[in-house]
Order: sequence, then structure tokens, then C-alpha cells
Amino acid sequence: MRITTLGALAALSMTLTSTAVWQITAPADEVVADASDADASDTDPVAAEEPGPTADGGDTKVEADAPPLDQSTFLAGKTLMVEGRVGHGRMLADARGETFLYVDVRNELSAAGSNTLDARGNFRDAVARTSAEPLNLAIVIDHSGSMKGQRERNALDAAAGMISRLRDGDTVSVVSYNTKAHTIVPVTTLDARNRDRVISDLRVGVASRPSGNTCVSCGVEAGLQTLQGRRPGIDRMLLLSDGEANRGVRDEPGIRRLAREARNRGVSISSIGVDVDYNEVLMSAIAREANGRHYFSETGSNLDAIFDQELDSLIQAIAKDGQVIVELAPGVRVVEVFDRSYQQVDRRVIVPMGTFSAGEDKTLLMRLEVPPSPEGSRPLAHVSLSYDDLSTREPGECFGELATVMTATPAEVSPLDAIVLARLTKSETAKTLQQSNALFALGRADEAQRLVEEHLGTVRERHRKTRKKKASGGLIDPFNRDFDEAFNDQASVLEGASGAFEDAAAEPAPATSRPAKAQVRRNAEQADLLSL
Repeated sequence: MRITTLGALAALSMTLTSTAVWQITAPADEVVADASDADASDTDPVAAEEPGPTADGGDTKVEADAPPLDQSTFLAGKTLMVEGRVGHGRMLADARGETFLYVDVRNELSAAGSNTLDARGNFRDAVARTSAEPLNLAIVIDHSGSMKGQRERNALDAAAGMISRLRDGDTVSVVSYNTKAHTIVPVTTLDARNRDRVISDLRVGVASRPSGNTCVSCGVEAGLQTLQGRRPGIDRMLLLSDGEANRGVRDEPGIRRLAREARNRGVSISSIGVDVDYNEVLMSAIAREANGRHYFSETGSNLDAIFDQELDSLIQAIAKDGQVIVELAPGVRVVEVFDRSYQQVDRRVIVPMGTFSAGEDKTLLMRLEVPPSPEGSRPLAHVSLSYDDLSTREPGECFGELATVMTATPAEVSPLDAIVLARLTKSETAKTLQQSNALFALGRADEAQRLVEEHLGTVRERHRKTRKKKASGGLIDPFNRDFDEAFNDQASVLEGASGAFEDAAAEPAPATSRPAKAQVRRNAEQADLLSL
């Protein structure tokens, strides 16, 4: 069956399911528990304990005084697991309120109970997997005047090393750009006979002295053109720049549109900023919009390690074209979607998640407005995840329902869920780093430092509350997350930013000092990481 046909049938099934879900909730003495239409392997094991059909085939009535079922969380999936959470399991009835919807998507390895995370939020003990899916890689290298010397030699060495590690059957193309773009290596399927020639063409093609201006958009557009002729597989562009975009598309909305076009074509872009004079706002915007990652290399000496990390993530890919769809219940409104690009069509919020590697997890956080609602269960959203499963070579899907309980008693209203609070804090830390960078660029280093210090206090207080909640046994976490490491990492990043801004404030021209500029780029890299 064609994938498009499967997608149409899945969409129709989801629509019919959600139509049933969004019926007006009956009074408690009339509620009947419906059997789920989902495959048992794709639903929360707790669902087996909910009321269901009786032995004689009838339905079990819920007693009039039975509390509403807890639908504030769900866990579902196979190759990819999806956890959904509501920020407040109980909200005040007959009053307009706000809550959060949180989605955590990770593969079965990271859902198996490991709690050891590396610096980029991935599981260290995840079993390495090698994807059989061909890789299609476009390497786009800045060749403007500022790249001359060791920077470009480091970039070429890193690119050559990556090409040498690609597998037979993978494809690669190389583009250089300055005032305009040049295709150095057209899209080439690698094998034992041509690999050395491709590496030689790479070095010869950019042997001329770097010169000219920096047209980042020219490089991205040329990279996309080289990928048009590739075979089906996992598509990635590595974009490297060391300077300010001063030709072509130079504004953030324009560069986001270009990155969105790449994402819509199935191409993710990871961006690498070299030295301290590139535009970290544009480079991180490209990566975020195109479901890639942004890296900062202060000297260029670690470019080979960055390229290797990207290649490892591609080789260990277990799913691609991930997409979360949140279908809101009638009356529920999206106030804010944190960190991620999205599209909203009526009540459906569509969030592209890209490719997943072994041990990787990605999250989605939304702020919702809930209209005044009567007491009882109040549906909020139907959440579904779809993806191409690279292990089975079939479409994958899992889904669940989220609801809150409306209560007339203010004392029964729930505090914000601790796991949701931890994710919200990461988003606020990323935003603080971005805002402090903007203040610093305006020469207001002292204000940038104060903003960071204030949020640092918030992070420490929330860490204390989360530890207390977990120690009391009041935190049920199916993924056994390491909150201490997550909060401590944020505190460390904020402390570094505060110290750098404090030092810069004492200088005559703080925005031009190299240490402070380097800190701004580190802030951008960390903000990107915290937003995953």
C-alpha cells in the first residue's frame, strides 16, 4: 500500500476517533467507559485497569460517586515512545484558566529506564544502531575572505574526515560560498573507487584563496539544489560560516523561510559558527527552523568532532519525518508554542520533529487557554505522533488523549506538574540567554547580567522544589529523568554567562571584547540545546 494512502486512512481514522472524543461529557452518573480503538501495544499499560466490557459483553457503568478517570498523562508507542502530560491535572471549574500541554518523544532505548544523559541530553548507554537507510549529505562551507588560513584548513579536514567515514552507497555533495555559491562536488554516490577522488575534488575545489563577501543564503540554496537529485534516504545539510551574512537573505524572517523550505523538502540543517564574528541569531534560527542543531566552534579546532557527532547521529537514525499533531478540544486555544516551529490549521497544531537517533529525545511544550467549564472531566487534546520507522520500513504511529478535571473547590486545584515545570524552566533559560544576548548587543551588559542572575535564582528554587517532590514520592516519571543534572547544567550555563557579562561591563567597549563575544555565541549554542 502506498504511504500516501496509509496517511489518508490514518487521518480519516484520527478524525473519526476525535469526533467521538469531543462529545460533551455526560454527568458522572451517566458516564460509560469506552473501549479504546488503539492497539494494546501502543497504549498506556494502566489502561488495562480502567473499566471496560464485562464478561457478558456489556459495558461497565461507572458508579455515580466514582472520581473521573485520570487522563492527565499517557504513554504510548513502540520504536518511538510518546509521553503526554497536562500541566494541571485539576483546574478550577466555571473559570477561564491556563495550563500546559507537554509531549516527550524518545525511542525505546531511552524509555527503558536509563537516567544517564550526556551533555547534549542523549543517553550515554544507548545501544549503538546502524541505520540501513542511505545518507544524503550536503556540506556547505564558507569561502569568504575571513575564512583564510587555519579556519578553512580545519573545515576542509573535518569535511574530508566525514566523507571518509560515510558508507558505500551514501551520497555527498560539497558547496562553497562567498559572494555567490559554487558546487565543488556534485551529488555523488560513494564507493571504494571514487571516495579518494571526491576528497581530492573537495580540496582542489576550494584551493583558491578565500575572498569576497558572505552570502549564507546562497550556500543554503545551492546545497538544496544538489540534494534534489539524491536517492530516498536521510537528508542532512551541514552549514558552516564564520562571518556576518552581508549578501543575499540577511534578515531573520527571511532566513527562517529558507530553512522552512528545506525542512518541507525533508532536509534538516545543522549550522556551525566558527570564531566569534558570525551572526549567531541567524545561524541558530536556521538550525531550529530546519530541525537541526547549532554549534559554536571558537577556534575551529574541534570541527572534526562536530562533524563526527553529526555523522554518528545520522548513522544511528531509527526514525525520520517525525511529526506531532495536537488536535485541540473545542474551546481550547493555543496561547504559545515554546521553541519549536509549528503550523495551525483550525484546531490542529502540526509540529515537525525531524529525524530521531538511538537514545535521542525531543520535546514539545504548549501553553493552552481553557474556557470556563463545568465540574468533571474536561477533554483538552488528542495527541498523535507519526513517523517513518527505519527498522521496520513501515509508517509508525501512536496516540493518546489528554484531559483535566474541573473542580469547584479552589483548594483541589493542582500545582503545576513537576515534569512540565522542569521543561518550562529549560525554555525560560533559553529565552533568558537570548534576551541577555540582545541586551549585551545594545551595550547594556549590566542589564544582561541582572537578567541572568534573576533567572538563576528561579532555576535554583525550582530545582529545590523538584527534588523535594521527587523525594516525597509524589513524582511519577516513566522515563526516570535526571532532574539534578538538568537543573545543574542550566545553573552552570547561567553562572558562566553572568560572569562574562560582569567582566564585560567593566570594559570601555564591552560588545567588542573577544571573551564577551565568545560568551554570546556559547549562549546561543546552549539556548539551542535547551530548546530540543
